[in-house]
Amino acid sequence: FGRSWKVYRYFAYDCAATFPHVPRGPPRRIDDVVCESRYSDIEPSTEGEVIYRVLDPAIPIRDPYSPAIQGETQWVNHQGLNLGWEQEGRNLQGPAAGKLQSPGSQGPVHCAAATSTGANRAQTYAARRDAVHRTQRAQGLNCERCEDFYHDLPWRPAEGSSTNACRRCDCNEHSRRCHFDMAVFLATGNTSGAVCDGCQHNTMGRRCHLCKPFYYKDPSKDLRDPAVCRACDCDPEGSLDGGLCDGADDPARGLIAGQCRCKEHVHGPRCDRCKPGFFGLSAANPQGCQRCRCDPRGTVAEGSRCDPVSGDCLCKRLVAGRHCDQCLPEHWALSHDLPGCRPCDCDVGGARDNMCAMETGQCRCRSHIVGRQCEQVEPGFYRINLDHYTYEAEDARLHKGTVVEREPPVGRPASWTGTGFARVLEGSWVEFHVNNVPFSMEYDVIIRYEPQHPEPWKEVRLRVLRPSPVSPSSACGNTIPADDQL
Repeated sequence: FGRSWKVYRYFAYDCAATFPHVPRGPPRRIDDVVCESRYSDIEPSTEGEVIYRVLDPAIPIRDPYSPAIQGETQWVNHQGLNLGWEQEGRNLQGPAAGKLQSPGSQGPVHCAAATSTGANRAQTYAARRDAVHRTQRAQGLNCERCEDFYHDLPWRPAEGSSTNACRRCDCNEHSRRCHFDMAVFLATGNTSGAVCDGCQHNTMGRRCHLCKPFYYKDPSKDLRDPAVCRACDCDPEGSLDGGLCDGADDPARGLIAGQCRCKEHVHGPRCDRCKPGFFGLSAANPQGCQRCRCDPRGTVAEGSRCDPVSGDCLCKRLVAGRHCDQCLPEHWALSHDLPGCRPCDCDVGGARDNMCAMETGQCRCRSHIVGRQCEQVEPGFYRINLDHYTYEAEDARLHKGTVVEREPPVGRPASWTGTGFARVLEGSWVEFHVNNVPFSMEYDVIIRYEPQHPEPWKEVRLRVLRPSPVSPSSACGNTIPADDQL
C-alpha cells in the first residue's frame, strides 16, 4: 500500500523545472496526466485551494456511464487516497497540508506532508512522518495504521478539523501490547475497541482489569498496582471449583473479594472445617464432609455432633461405641435418659454374671433360674440359700464349752438358728462332723457368733480334717495342705 500509486495530476509553480517529463496544459481527456501551475505561487496563500475536477466540463464525454468514466470517478470515495508533496513553499508557518473533497465523496481525505527536493527528500519526509506520529500516533509509509499500543479506536484518516488521532490502549499498566477488535468497538457503542494482549501480574480481561482464576483483587490496592491480584487462600478439599474465590467485590451479586465458596457441608473462611454435625473433610466428596451417624439416644446435648476429623460421637456416661449406639458392659436399655443406659442388676446367686442383653436387659441365668434378673426359680424347682448347709454349735462336740439356749424374740426375726449358742472360751474348741455334702466343689466356711467382750478376737484357728486323701482327678485335686489351715 502506498508504494505503487496511480498519478492523476501534478501541481507546481514551475512545471517545466519541477516535472520536466510531464506534459503541460489543460487535459484533453479525463485520463490525461498533466502539470498545472495556475494554483501555485512562490508563497502559498493561507486556506488556498487547489481544485481538481474528475469530470472537467471542458472535456467532451460521449458516455458518462461507461466503465472507463465510472472507474475515474470512484477514486474520490477511496480513503486510501494520498497526496505527495515534492517541494515546500519557502515561507510556511507550519507543516503543509493537502485536502481533497468532492461533493460525491464519503468525506474528506487528508494527508499531512512536507518534503524537499533533491538528496534531502527522504530525510525531510521521515521528519514529516515523525511529526505525524507524535501528534496522531500513526505509523506506516503513509500514516495508514496506528502505532503499537494505540489501538483503542479504528484507524481513520483525518476529516476536517478532526485529526482522528489514534488513541492509547488502557491496560492498567499490566501490559504493553494490544490490538483493535471491531466487535468490541461496536459492543461499546463505538467508544473503545482495544483488547490488551499478554496481561501480566496475574491479570486478565480486555483491559487487564480482572484477576485470573484463583486470584482476587485486593480492595486496598490501586488497579494499576503490580500486586493488586492476590492468590486465593481456599482449602481445595472443602472449596468449590478446587479453591476458586471471588475475584472482586460485587455487592449486587453477593461477591466479596477473596471469599472462598465452600462445599455444602463445609464452612470457615478457608473452607477447611466441616460444619457441626459433619466430619471427614475430603476433596473426593462433592459435599465436602460426611454427616455424623450419632445415635441421639446415646449422645450428649446437641447429639448430632461428632468429632470433625474422626467422626467419633460424644457419648453419655453409660454409653459406648463410635456412634454412641451401645450400652457399656453390664448395662442395657439405650434411651434419651440422662445416663443413657440402665444397670443390668443381675441377681448375684441366680445369674452367671452381671452381663445382660442390651435391648431386653435379660441376664444370663443359671440352670432352672428365670426372670430378667435371674431372681426367680423355674417352676418345679426350689432354691437353697447360701447358708443351706448349716451346722449348729450346740449340736457339735464341745471341748471346754457350754450350750446356752435362748428364746426367740417376739415381733422380730431371730439373729441365730437352732436352740441357741455354744459358749466357747479361750483355749476351747468345737468339732463339727460334716457328712451331708452332696459333691465336691468350693465351699466357704462362715462362722456366726456374738462377741461377749468389746475387744475383737485376736486369733481363731480352723482346721479341715478329711476322711481320705484328695483324689487328683476330683474337683478338689488342686488343693494343698495349707488350704486346710485357716
